[in-house]
Amino acid sequence: MYIPPANRIDDDASAFRLISEWAFATLATIRDGAVQMSLLPLIGEARRRVLRGHFAAANPHGARIDGVRATALFTGPQGYISPNWYEDRARVPTWNYQAVEVSGFIRVVTAPDEVDALLIDLSHHFESRRHDLDQDVEWTIDKLPLAKREALRRGIVAFELAIEHIEMKAKLGQRDSLPDRDGAIGALLSGDEAQRKLADAMRGARAQSGR
Repeated sequence: MYIPPANRIDDDASAFRLISEWAFATLATIRDGAVQMSLLPLIGEARRRVLRGHFAAANPHGARIDGVRATALFTGPQGYISPNWYEDRARVPTWNYQAVEVSGFIRVVTAPDEVDALLIDLSHHFESRRHDLDQDVEWTIDKLPLAKREALRRGIVAFELAIEHIEMKAKLGQRDSLPDRDGAIGALLSGDEAQRKLADAMRGARAQSGR
């Protein structure tokens, strides 16, 4: 991933926080000279330095995946930035965003207890963030009859990706003047939820830089 020095975040903790919040990733591998990609929810474990997830068994990308090198791309808050939001309008449009790129080798998980642990952790990761959780309880795999749980295991290819390389990019207006940054943030705050999330990320970057 191309990362200018002003946009590089050399902090694994920040990278894992983005992975945790924006867990829907693009996973890419190369087989027989062709790129294969799948969109998958993945969870990261900073302590073990792994990503965990699964393919649908019907997805050909999951076949012969054991030991294969893979790259996962997570994209955080992102959106269009109009020059009309700047104090200096003699500029061009741009796109601000955050992203984390992870690469390493895949290990297919087949032991039933490991597969179940993955499914439990995946569902908890997302169930715990439900907006209506105060009115309901988390869904858990133990709600499934044993036969259905066994069928679920057969229907997926569970895996871990052992992280060899991780890098984070945050293009959040770090090179802009303070008035231009404030103008873009103000405009984004008046927009939809996605734009407000980007504004929050830009405010965080501004606070960290002290300008």
